[in-house]
Amino acid sequence: MARRILVADDDPHIRRLVGELLSAEGYVVLFAEDGEQALHLWRTEGPDLVILDIIMPGADGLEVCRRLREETGVPIIFLTARDEEEDVVRGLSSGGDDYITKPFRGAELVARVKAVLRRASMAVPPGEEERISVSGLEVDKTRHEVTVHGKPVYLTQTEFEILWLLASHRGKPFTRQEIARALWGHGNIGLSRSIDTHIARLRKKIERDHSHPEFIKTVTGVGYKFL
Repeated sequence: MARRILVADDDPHIRRLVGELLSAEGYVVLFAEDGEQALHLWRTEGPDLVILDIIMPGADGLEVCRRLREETGVPIIFLTARDEEEDVVRGLSSGGDDYITKPFRGAELVARVKAVLRRASMAVPPGEEERISVSGLEVDKTRHEVTVHGKPVYLTQTEFEILWLLASHRGKPFTRQEIARALWGHGNIGLSRSIDTHIARLRKKIERDHSHPEFIKTVTGVGYKFL
């Protein structure tokens, strides 16, 4: 079955261009002109990936992302003309998985879409550890499930991948740039800075006291590691 992608942008030229690029790759493309329509289509159509413009009438892309993250871990890519560092950080910190700035090259957009979808559906290779259990924390990569003392914990795709990366390399410190490269394939300043926000949200979900974490420790001057 063809993957379905929701494209939300108030510019009809961008919608048409993105739609043509993705349709040529075999994807089914859904279109929204604003944030509220994007939320409606998500709930009625259940797309496999959402591409959001940040600046839209009504609910902007950041608000749509925040509201989606209350309901789903669907992959989200921000598509925006605003390439300032703070906008990138805000977008990723609100729950986005990647971003592309306008103007963009068609090949880059298609490559990013494929990469995010591949990450979301990646199977566990034979022989690789599929489950990690540490002090009441259970992480199941195959089922994409996390529990703390038997209680399920909802994580976004990015939060889950950060947790798995750190927990599967227990004791090894990772810099922010290394985490960003492992997740997105590139570690520029916007992605790297957003790691702190993702870690903070992750700690609130899995730690008994997120201000005194037991699992994910800050390594001063380096980054983070899982104990």
